Amino acid sequence: MSKRSALLTSREQGAFVGSELPIVDRALSRILAEGLARGPVFCEWGSGLGGACGVAALHGFTPLGIEIQRELVDSARVLAESLSLPLVFAEGTFLLPGDEDLVGTATDQTELTFDSRAWDEMDLTPADCDVVFSYPWPGEEDMMDRIFARHASAKALLVTFHDFGRVLVQRKLHHQKDLRILGWM
Repeated sequence: MSKRSALLTSREQGAFVGSELPIVDRALSRILAEGLARGPVFCEWGSGLGGACGVAALHGFTPLGIEIQRELVDSARVLAESLSLPLVFAEGTFLLPGDEDLVGTATDQTELTFDSRAWDEMDLTPADCDVVFSYPWPGEEDMMDRIFARHASAKALLVTFHDFGRVLVQRKLHHQKDLRILGWM
């Protein structure tokens, strides 16, 4: 992974920050050990080089990644193939038409588009995902929570990476828009 990220152009590097994979691994191990995931479908929103998807695959999840930058999608696909991991990546956004009202806290780091192209390519909807992983830019945590709450199915998990090596795990409650914090892992 580090070799591949070293090959990114300066423009790509400026818009890409990878998660700390040992911490993602620890969180997914605990999610599995505690039986928190309702199923195997793992989707990484803003997948970059697909590191979290790779870790999810090693834990037996069915990993899917959505990334808006074509160069990162291409690199993630090459990396997955070289590692013989069953990872699927789609170019596009996890934001759907109608989500415009949810992005009030977006920062300049986020490229915002609203379409279903990536979901259509994977023949999925956000409601099909059992575990959603994201590494939000600082200040965008609430936006991710609102997007997940709108589209996820009941009992799905939102796993977000935060600074200082922390991962927050939340569950969607029924068909309400509330999330229940399960804990920091």
